[in-house]
Amino acid sequence: MTDSNLNEVYPSLILRYLHDAVIVTDLHFQIISWNLAAERIYGYTESEAVGSSTQLLKTEMSDEIRDQSIVLLTQNGIWQGQVIQHNKNGEPLHIESSVSLLRDSKNKTIGVIAVNKNITNDIKVKQALFESEELFRLGFENASIGMCLLSLEGRFTRVNQKLCDVLGYETSELLGRMPSDFAYDQSEVKSIEFIKNALSGDLKSATYEKRFKKKIGDVVWTEVTSTLINNTEGQPLYFMTHINDITQRKEAEILLVKAKEDAERANQAKSDFIANVSHEIRTPLNGVVGFNELLLTTKLDETQKDYINKAISSSHALLGIINDVLDISKIEAGKLELNEVFVSLVQVLDDTVGVLKWKANEKGIELKLNLMGDLPKYIFVDPVRLRQILINLLSNAVKFTEEGSVVLEVSASPTSFPDKVHVEFNVIDTGIGFPDIYKDHIFESFWQGDTSTTRRFGGTGLGLKITKSLVDLMGAKISVSTKAGVGSHFCCAIDCKFENQDLEDYRLKELEYAKQLSDNKLNKIAPKVLIVEDNEMNRYLLRKFIMRTIPSALIIDAFDGEQAIQKYKSDKPDIIFMDIQMPVKDGLQATIEIRALETEIQIPIIALTAGALFGERQKCLDVGMNHFLTKPIDLIALKQVINQFLIK
Repeated sequence: MTDSNLNEVYPSLILRYLHDAVIVTDLHFQIISWNLAAERIYGYTESEAVGSSTQLLKTEMSDEIRDQSIVLLTQNGIWQGQVIQHNKNGEPLHIESSVSLLRDSKNKTIGVIAVNKNITNDIKVKQALFESEELFRLGFENASIGMCLLSLEGRFTRVNQKLCDVLGYETSELLGRMPSDFAYDQSEVKSIEFIKNALSGDLKSATYEKRFKKKIGDVVWTEVTSTLINNTEGQPLYFMTHINDITQRKEAEILLVKAKEDAERANQAKSDFIANVSHEIRTPLNGVVGFNELLLTTKLDETQKDYINKAISSSHALLGIINDVLDISKIEAGKLELNEVFVSLVQVLDDTVGVLKWKANEKGIELKLNLMGDLPKYIFVDPVRLRQILINLLSNAVKFTEEGSVVLEVSASPTSFPDKVHVEFNVIDTGIGFPDIYKDHIFESFWQGDTSTTRRFGGTGLGLKITKSLVDLMGAKISVSTKAGVGSHFCCAIDCKFENQDLEDYRLKELEYAKQLSDNKLNKIAPKVLIVEDNEMNRYLLRKFIMRTIPSALIIDAFDGEQAIQKYKSDKPDIIFMDIQMPVKDGLQATIEIRALETEIQIPIIALTAGALFGERQKCLDVGMNHFLTKPIDLIALKQVINQFLIK
C-alpha cells in the first residue's frame, strides 16, 4: 500500500478505533458509520446500527433543548452537552456528546458526526461522593457533640455548631486557632504531643480528658477523641476530633468521690468508736470474768458457786453481744476473712454442742447431736466461723424453745468433684417458730419479728445476719422452714474438701499436748514474766492467772511501753505479755524497739488487747509479736500460750 493510500485510510482507522463512540449520520439522522467503541458502549453491532435512525439510542431530551441544540449546531457547526441515552438492554447511559456538521469540499453540509463519551461511572462516583459529603456535612453540622477538623499543625479548619456552643465562641473566633489556646490549664494540653506521635506513626488515635475555659469564663470538662485521617496513599490529611462536654458527669463523679470519702470517714469514725467501746467494755469485763473464775476456784458452798456461774454466764453473754457488733463491723467493711484448714468434723460438732449444753439443761430441754451415715473425718473449712454459724443457730433454737428439744442433725453426700463432699447441718427445734411473712426478713440486721420478742428473749438481732454473711463468705447456702407455734428448721449446706486419712492437725495436736502436760513440769520452771499493762486491776488479775499456772514464776510489772523497754534491758525476762493501748508508748512501738535491741535470742512477746477490730492481730504479728490474746483473757488459752513458749 502506497503512502497516498495510507493517508486515505488513517482517518477512518483513527475514528474506528477511537476510545469514544463515533457515530456518523446523514442529514436525516440515519446512521451511516458506527465504530467499535459505539458497539462497546451501546451494545449494538455495526450491522445492527448502520441504516437505523438515531432514535435507536432513545435520547432523553426535551423539545426545547432539542430545538436549541439544532439552532446552535446550525449556527456554529458544533454542539456540546450531556444527554441520557440507552443501550441495547435499555439501561440509561450518561453521555457527554460533541456533535459537528460534516461538510464536503464545497462546504456543503452532507451529514452529522457525534463523538460520545460514556460518563455513567463518573456520574455515579460523583453522586456517591456528593452523597457521602452531604451525609458527612449533615452528620458533622448536626452532631450532638462538638466536632472539628484540625490541620496537621493542630489548628481549627472546620468546626460544627455544637463545638461553638460547648466553647462559647463563634465559628470565626475558632478557625485558624489551636485548641490549646482555649485550655483552662496548659499542663492538661495533650493535643500537641498526640499530633507529634501521630505524624511519626507511633499513634493513630487518642482519647483524653481536658478542661476548656469558655468565652464567658466558665470551665467546661470535655472528653477529646482525635484521629489522624490519611488519604488512599497513606499520606496524612487532617485530624478528625470529637470534643464531648462531660461537665455534668465530672461534677457527678466529684460529688460521688466526695460522698465516698465522707462515707469512708463516717465508717472509719464508726469503726474507731466501736473499737474504743470494745476496748472500754472489754477492759473491765476482763476483771469481771477473771476474778469470778478465780473466785470459783476457792472454797465455796453450792449457792455461792451457782451465783458465780451465773455471773460468769452473764459476762460471756455481754461478751457475745460485743463480738456480734464487731463481726457486723468487719462484714460491712468487707474485712472479714476466712482461715481455712483441715479440721476434725466430729470435734467441731462436739465442741459446738458442748457450749450450749448448760443452757439447754438450765431450760429443761433436750439438746441432741445426730450424726447421719458416713461422715468424713476431716473437712477443709474455717473452724472458728463454722462453729460460730452452728452456735448462732443452736443458740437461737435453745433461746426460742420453751419445751421439747433442739437437734443438730449432720449428714454428708458425694458431689460431682471427687475431692469434695456435700455436708448439711440441720438445726431443728420445737420452739415458737414464726410466720412465713417473716422469712424474707429473718437474716436482716437488728430484726426480731416484733418488740415483744426482744423484750421476752433479749438479744441484739445480729446473730442470723452474721450467720448469713458467714455462710455467703464460705460459699455455702442456708435455708429456713418454720411454722408458728410448732418450731423451726434451719439448714446450712456447704461443699468442701475432705480427708478420711489421719491428719496432723496442729491445733488438735497443740490442744492434746496442753492437756497431757503435767502440772509437775509447770511446777519445775521459774521464768521471769514481764506484764506490761496500764490498768492496775488487769495487771493484778494476770499476775494471779500466771501464778496459778506457774507457782514459781517471777512477775515483773510495767505500766507503759517506755517502762517495758527499761525492764527488758534490766531484767531480761523469759516472756512478755504486752498490752497494746497504753500511754507514753504503746505496745506496738515498744515491741519494735525491743526487737531492735535483741541480738540472738528472741523473747516471746504475747499481745494483750481489749480491741478486736479488723487487722489488729496482723498488726501485732507484723511488728514481731509471737501470739495474740484478746481480753477478757481465757485461762485455758493463757495456759496453752505458756505451754507453747516456756515448756521446752
